Amino acid sequence: MRYREFQPQPSLAPFIECFWTLESESKLSESEPDSILPDGCVELILNFSAPFRELKEGGKTEQQPAHFVVGQMTHPVSIAPTGAVKLLGVRFHPGGTIPFFRIPMHELTNQIVELNSIDARLAAKMVFAASSSTTPTLQIAAIEACLAERAGSCASYSEITDLAANAVRLGGRITVDQLSESAGMSGRQLERRFLREIGIGPKLFCRILRFQQVFRAVENEAMGWAAIAAECGYYDQAHLIRDFQQFAHQTPAVFLTQSGQLTGAFTRKHRGSQ
Repeated sequence: MRYREFQPQPSLAPFIECFWTLESESKLSESEPDSILPDGCVELILNFSAPFRELKEGGKTEQQPAHFVVGQMTHPVSIAPTGAVKLLGVRFHPGGTIPFFRIPMHELTNQIVELNSIDARLAAKMVFAASSSTTPTLQIAAIEACLAERAGSCASYSEITDLAANAVRLGGRITVDQLSESAGMSGRQLERRFLREIGIGPKLFCRILRFQQVFRAVENEAMGWAAIAAECGYYDQAHLIRDFQQFAHQTPAVFLTQSGQLTGAFTRKHRGSQ
């Protein structure tokens, strides 16, 4: 499978981290599910080929919708293609969904929701625009036009987005008290705003960002797990392992030896943003 990222036009850059495509050149045989991990972002995904299947608790599987939004995740999601792959995604900056989805983002947390049920008008415009284009570059340009129109009609921009962007730059190495002080609001008010605009609370958000830094740090094979934990801002190795068990449902060593192409493509290790 081939994963590619495309930077948004300047007017959308405050809201969108990137557009991305994931494609296979031929039909894939039935494969074992691969894990997609929490990363602090909300994504909009359009599928123009065979559906993906999601492995649920108890070994049951469920077919994903064709076009959907993935809310903030706090645990891994196991998915696998059922045929040829042709996905087009929009990865929003944390808080960057404000001009596009007029719902509290915590309602989408740990949910994969059909786009049509969130905004039928936007869904119809985006799917039609993308389906009428012949290449990924043209599809993205068409989708950008739809999103730019929506963003242009919304004057709303939140300081919470700036706080989240700073937390991303710091790899989650910032405290809730520091965020509250920067925002000039109480911890309780900050929690409410993060839940509504980001989808999860500030402490959990920073933990997920810190967890994602491990995938960059582990590239340095000379570093042991204790050194990696320190590099990523963990108090000790035990805290790193605790986060892996929560966010990946495995220990770091086991997970990294078993992860596949999908996991690698959708961790921050290979992405333009830190």
